[in-house]
Amino acid sequence: MKMRTVVTVLGTRPEIIKLSPLIPLLSERFRHILVHSGQHYSFEMDAVFFEELGLPAPDYTLAVGSASHGEQTARMLSRLEPILLATRPDMVLVQGDTNTAMAGGLCAAKLNIPVAHLEAGGRSFNRQMPEELNRIILDHISTLLLAADETAERNLLAEGLPPARIRTVGSSVIDAVERNRQHARRSTILQRLEVTPGNYLVLTLHRSENTTPNVLPGMIRALGELAEEHTIVFLLHPRTAAAMRTCGIEMPRSIRVSEPLGYLDTLRLVEQARALLTDSGGLQEEAGALGTPALILRNETEWRYLVDAGRHVLIGNTCESILAWARHWLQPEALARLRAAPAPIRSGASERAVAAMIDVLESIA
Repeated sequence: MKMRTVVTVLGTRPEIIKLSPLIPLLSERFRHILVHSGQHYSFEMDAVFFEELGLPAPDYTLAVGSASHGEQTARMLSRLEPILLATRPDMVLVQGDTNTAMAGGLCAAKLNIPVAHLEAGGRSFNRQMPEELNRIILDHISTLLLAADETAERNLLAEGLPPARIRTVGSSVIDAVERNRQHARRSTILQRLEVTPGNYLVLTLHRSENTTPNVLPGMIRALGELAEEHTIVFLLHPRTAAAMRTCGIEMPRSIRVSEPLGYLDTLRLVEQARALLTDSGGLQEEAGALGTPALILRNETEWRYLVDAGRHVLIGNTCESILAWARHWLQPEALARLRAAPAPIRSGASERAVAAMIDVLESIA
């Protein structure tokens, strides 16, 4: 029996992290081809992530760069189609809700290639978010829906998707953290940033709905005030930096700014933080696995299970809500309650996902 071919399409750092536990398994069990879209950075910029995570360099790079949603997706489709026609894969794997995932899934589906969608069924129920539209479309064109939890499974069933296409496998983020946590403890990031364990907050902020001219100024104002009461280390995303320049927002002097870090440095910094302030989905789950409470700078989250478990809380994205809720939850007693809440963490998602892919491919032989 000939070895099946699987193409994995990725292009953002969260995708690299979440797919990192699967890629070695895919390479063992399939003829595996890796495509890097360049949605956020060139491969050269992402090479440190591949190196830290022990991953092979991509077989193909699309180098699409930043652009509007339509233009970026169009570039990916036009550059990916010849690769899929040449490699003739049996399945294409995509992850999450990015334009890269959307383009990879759409291109494959139009060529009648089965699509596996890792992290299927995540919903914010906010269709103003481009990511929400990407998730919904991807789930409806995918052959195999790899859901992270029962909530995601229920979302898929509620949209009329067939139960036979759904496999609830867990979150590969947990596997990535477990795979790399010990390596991260060798990081010297705390010394380089001159912070001590438990005495600082980590901040990340990059989602499109939070970087608009009517939202971002209030958020930065609130975070600047909060930084006068707590040490805040802001891992400044290029999108946010550009949005601040466009809006004429000056960085408050009270906030310590760092460039985006490698994965291992980020894990170490989050693990030792008093709490995490973030609008990142991946970091919410990483913090849950590391035992660090997260105050989520959004009004909704696709990762409800950590909020429902009492480990993380939503604090909104207005100046007033951030200040009120952050000050409440950063009180020692309230923070202790978050830390004490049991996080429903389950490892092994990567193995289950690859096993499901094998099962589906055998069934359509």
